Amino acid sequence: MSELLNIKDTVQKFAEVLKEVIKFDVEIVDNKLVRVAVTGEYANEEGQLIEKGNIYKIVLKTKQMIVLENPKENELCNGCKKFDECKEVCEVSYPIILDENVIGVIGFLCYTQEQKQRFLENRESIIKFIDQISKLIALKVKFNIENYRLNNMLKVLKTVINKVGECVLLVNSKNELVDYNHAGAKFLNYNKDLKIEFLKPETKDEKYTFTILINNRNYYVYGEVYEFNSIDESYKIAIFNDVADSNFNDANIILDEIKGESEYIKELKDKIKRIAKNSSTVLITGESGTGKELIARAIHSLSERRTKPFIAINCAAIPDTLLESELFGYERGTFSGADPRGKIGKFEMANGGTIFLDEIADMPLHMQVKLLRVLQEKTITRIGSHQSQKVDVRIIAATNKNIQQLVKENKFREDLYYRLNVIPIHTCPLRERKEDIKVLVQHYLNKYQVHFNRKGIKFDKDVLDMFYRYDWPGNVRELENLIEYIVAMVDDNTIIDKSLLPISIRNGKGEILFKDEVYNLKQLEMQTINKVIKMCGDSTKGRLKAAELLGIGVATLYRKLKNYQIDNNEDKIK
Repeated sequence: MSELLNIKDTVQKFAEVLKEVIKFDVEIVDNKLVRVAVTGEYANEEGQLIEKGNIYKIVLKTKQMIVLENPKENELCNGCKKFDECKEVCEVSYPIILDENVIGVIGFLCYTQEQKQRFLENRESIIKFIDQISKLIALKVKFNIENYRLNNMLKVLKTVINKVGECVLLVNSKNELVDYNHAGAKFLNYNKDLKIEFLKPETKDEKYTFTILINNRNYYVYGEVYEFNSIDESYKIAIFNDVADSNFNDANIILDEIKGESEYIKELKDKIKRIAKNSSTVLITGESGTGKELIARAIHSLSERRTKPFIAINCAAIPDTLLESELFGYERGTFSGADPRGKIGKFEMANGGTIFLDEIADMPLHMQVKLLRVLQEKTITRIGSHQSQKVDVRIIAATNKNIQQLVKENKFREDLYYRLNVIPIHTCPLRERKEDIKVLVQHYLNKYQVHFNRKGIKFDKDVLDMFYRYDWPGNVRELENLIEYIVAMVDDNTIIDKSLLPISIRNGKGEILFKDEVYNLKQLEMQTINKVIKMCGDSTKGRLKAAELLGIGVATLYRKLKNYQIDNNEDKIK
């Protein structure tokens, strides 16, 4: 589409202004001779390609205005297809130039001698007015192009920011939340209507760079805050990763986030209350997606440590070479590429509070030795330092693996296992407590309707029946992800029927993908693609949804599927 067609409503208004002021008919064409705006004689031909293009073609080529006082007598009109039908007694063709390129032509058309005489008497002032309108149109086009580019850049930037693991929050001068990325959305529990303040730390501990105050609840944060001003507003943007809850006054609210009405949930909550009264180490085991971190947070929120930090770290998500510095920190100048200020570790951040070590079974053996020393001696030593520091931290660890089997295989230290397994908690998979499904569905439905600004979405009874038949290999996390996806894809007041569900759920089957450990990136990628296609369906519509969910173009998805088939065929030949 041409630049002028992109702003055709604005161009039409300019044409009408010209007609009103100068009292001549006006037509404005783009550089392909399509009528973008018209008045009078050709008003019903807007959007059509003009046949009488001789004069306009010359203007487009020469970038010069052409005035024809007697069109039929001018040799420039020779060859015009409508020469014999021409009613014009005078014509002005004026170029619209943007960055030295002619993007269109303004045509003034006189049909009477009276109009012609008025033009000749006011020729200079009329042409000046045309010139000003031409420049205004060009400026509007330029603004529109720049605005389009800016919006595209913002979309790209937002896509990149959403891929970043750190939380990003944007707040205006009234402390109102303006925007956030995906990590920030999870941090805020998808609540947009919040008052957020970035304050100096309300603690003497220098490890926290600022405090986030959200609805009278403090979070000590290790990150950066930037301030900038627009024309009429000032903003603050916070980028952070390490967060410590410092105020769990509403402890029961945390416990209430564990949803369900089954006997298992009732017993679990009762156990959490009893565990919270002491500082013994806890080991939580169970399948992925069963809420192990939520249990850890609930224990902390009910304990005497609730006014101190809660720090969570995923041991499997951090490369072995960086895990030590993440847990114990490092001194300034310890190694190249490090923060010149040095860095505090997670144990220092959690001092006085609780540290949650998720996926503990994936911790390398050399780090298990260091963790054992922390448990025994209650001290840590930063990398590059010879001085140990006392820490008072309650450790809650979790894993989805059979840690006892790993101990037998000498892949996990036996002495560390017994140090961690003082108070064991084993989580129940969703397939063993299906009476909680209805409560969970309603909870996540409410949550994501708020997040996506949806309302009136309901689940058909047949869908709930299918949910009860399905085995949920991904447990509560799989259920939540499915509902988030469904709410994101449908409109308001939609009844969710079985046609919107993945094939695996419609068939009542649950397949556990990634059962065996895989480290090959191509295999991991294809397992992920297969999992999403199973959920969305292997149809054209399903693949479109799958591509959107995967964050790639549908052409890219088809190419990857094709390459995967080729790779499989080559493997068979070999």
